[in-house]
Amino acid sequence: MTFVHWNGTNQNKLAEKIKKIESGSINLTMITNKGIKVWPDGFEENFCTEHWRCHFKPNGDSEIDKTNIIELLLSNLNQNIDAINTKNLYSFDGKAEYSLGQSQ
Repeated sequence: MTFVHWNGTNQNKLAEKIKKIESGSINLTMITNKGIKVWPDGFEENFCTEHWRCHFKPNGDSEIDKTNIIELLLSNLNQNIDAINTKNLYSFDGKAEYSLGQSQ
């Protein structure tokens, strides 16, 4: 999960920008703002702040390793996306050991 600072208000525009940094093994799955899912299928009338939480998941049965995280952060930098925080989401014995976002 990556937290980004972005001054825009249209979550679809942010998603377009973020999707440019996806790799072959990692995809953007959800964006939240103030704990509310705003992408995909969010409501444009949601009041959003400039602090966005972007959830990424691996494709298929692959796993995200530390190299993937570094590559993702470098892609953020190259696309002028201000990544202000990251949080690694872990599963143990097939059970998610993190809080799920709305509708996950």
